[in-house]
Amino acid sequence: MNELLLKAATLRRSRDFNNVVYSLLSYCITPVILFISTPLLLHHMGDEQYGMWILVQSVLNVLAVSNFGLGNALIKLGSECRDDEESFGLLFRVTLLLAILLSAAISLLLLGFGTVIFPLLMQTDGLEKVLSASYYMGGIIGVRIINGIFSGAYMAKQRYDLNSKVNIVYNLITSVAFTILAVVYGSLTLLIQCLFYSTVLLTICNMFVTQRTLPGLKFRPAFNRGAFKRLFHYGIYSWGQMLISTLNAQVDKLIIGGLLGPKVLGYYTVCMQVVVKIHEIPAAAGGYLLPKFSSLSQGADRQEIGRTYRRSLYIAMSFVLFAGIVACLLAKPILSLWISPAFAESHYKLFQLLTVSVSLGAFGVVPYYCLNGTGYVKLNTILSLVTTLVTVALFMVLIPEFGVYGIGWGKFVGIPLVLFSLYFVEKRVLGGAGPRSGRAHEYQTERGQ
Repeated sequence: MNELLLKAATLRRSRDFNNVVYSLLSYCITPVILFISTPLLLHHMGDEQYGMWILVQSVLNVLAVSNFGLGNALIKLGSECRDDEESFGLLFRVTLLLAILLSAAISLLLLGFGTVIFPLLMQTDGLEKVLSASYYMGGIIGVRIINGIFSGAYMAKQRYDLNSKVNIVYNLITSVAFTILAVVYGSLTLLIQCLFYSTVLLTICNMFVTQRTLPGLKFRPAFNRGAFKRLFHYGIYSWGQMLISTLNAQVDKLIIGGLLGPKVLGYYTVCMQVVVKIHEIPAAAGGYLLPKFSSLSQGADRQEIGRTYRRSLYIAMSFVLFAGIVACLLAKPILSLWISPAFAESHYKLFQLLTVSVSLGAFGVVPYYCLNGTGYVKLNTILSLVTTLVTVALFMVLIPEFGVYGIGWGKFVGIPLVLFSLYFVEKRVLGGAGPRSGRAHEYQTERGQ
């Protein structure tokens, strides 16, 4: 008994264990909130305005790629610094400078031309409600860029548990607040304004968390050519992956909103809010794998990388299989209890189709982190780009023919990418040439203030 308690205490102190547990809590709490808030939002905002709210969030997520992968580059390169706090501090300060410049540029661009840019991304009725708050949307994008640098600083130290704790609190408070505002006022413009204010508060919170976690870190922006080159070298491919990943996640909503209208987008999004968790939960739980694989690749410890990879892959695949089967079998009861029996009868087949396509794609989560962490970011980017272009083309062909079901069928095109990633990791990363060391791409960093 004492030995069991000792093992449990050791497990609780494990950083990997805490990273996984809190990441899972972050993404398990969100479905509970959505289960309560979605019916209320649908009822008080109406199908069309609710669809517009979803479309606004999709556009914001698409425009979030304007950070050019700085946050991911800081996590990847910062994790390679290990105990070299001077190099890490310089890397952070250069990243912060670039983030501030980007934030100012993007915010000013959307402030001046938002009324031209947003209609290009939102081909639907009711745009006047969104355009009246376009300057708030520009501010949201700018603030999120800086927020990603603060959270990226402590995530580079493999403290994903801290990021999850912050997100749990933030998601709980904002979800409750937005639901209350929607019930009382039913105003889309008010929700956009409150999203801006909550984003500012989240950024301030992450700044304080970074200060407490990394007390010696200086928040004075600086420029260094060597650090800039390293950030650019990794960040450009990371940005490409982020752009592709964002398009994969949001392009379906943009296409449905433009071709089929906000009402159809509303019930499609209701189904996806549950189904997408089959992918998001293992992606969130495995987020710490990027700095983990990056750190291991420095010593070219192929055996430890293999143990970490296979253990993570088996756990992720077990969860995806279980969740996917349960969601398919209980599609109608889930939608009946959550929304209404009439909604379930009309849309449970769409729910099942999306479950199958998303579940198969989720098998690629762990190989994706492994390839990025071991130096194959360029390969990941190319494969993702090809798959995305083919997927979007299929969406445009299938939606006019099959309606919203065309999205579900189009998502199956990503399966070859998943199979190739699994094969490549086993044969090349673990069994062949081995991991690429991030040091091979390092530039000589000039020390400076």
